[in-house]
Amino acid sequence: MPAHEHTSFREAEVPPTDPFTVERSEDGRWYTVTGPCPTCRATSVFRVAYGVLGPTKGRTRRKPPPLTGEVVVFCQCGYPHPDKPAESPDAGCGAFWVVPVPPGTGGPTP
Repeated sequence: MPAHEHTSFREAEVPPTDPFTVERSEDGRWYTVTGPCPTCRATSVFRVAYGVLGPTKGRTRRKPPPLTGEVVVFCQCGYPHPDKPAESPDAGCGAFWVVPVPPGTGGPTP
């Protein structure tokens, strides 16, 4: 079973503590950010849509340019956390953090 700390639920921005991997899909429409949650330590896999999705009737399909800047990642550990409000849509401990997008197609970020 993966490492996980049953911390109390707390919606808060936290600094990332370990490297994260940012990978771009072949068609350039998705980025997948993977790494451990800085709060509960569970491995988080967060997928972000980028570019135009759906049919492009009458237009040529082109890859969107690479994403630049940062991605806000939310813990999606799926574990129950004490003090989590019943109305909370979060599937994690409430932590969120910013991961910079490396140039190119992705790779480890510090």
